[in-house]
Amino acid sequence: MFDFVLFIVAFIITIPIVATVGLYFILKLVYGNPIRALHKAVNWTTILHIIAGNVLLTNLFNGNYIGYIIVFLLLLLTILITFQWKKHTEVDIKKALKLSWRLCFLIFFCFYIVLVLYGIIERIIG
Repeated sequence: MFDFVLFIVAFIITIPIVATVGLYFILKLVYGNPIRALHKAVNWTTILHIIAGNVLLTNLFNGNYIGYIIVFLLLLLTILITFQWKKHTEVDIKKALKLSWRLCFLIFFCFYIVLVLYGIIERIIG
């Protein structure tokens, strides 16, 4: 039983797109609003995309990249807060965190697809 649970968790972490789509359809049934369901699914699965990006980087390039990812996330948040401060002269940290989190989803979603394609091409050629 534990192996099955471990397999499901590993599957969700390594293939976060399936988790995002599955959660979207479940939340769409719960809320009845597809836009709200999409936002909730993105918010809940962003961490899976970040972890999957780290796992793919580690497997493809044999290194530990979690530190670089954390620095990237902090840099992204710093840039967003700076732009918000320049534009409004007052920083709304909740708004900056929400925007940063959604941007992280978009960035790591694209990053995940690029790394998967790179890994497939590398295995075919090499």
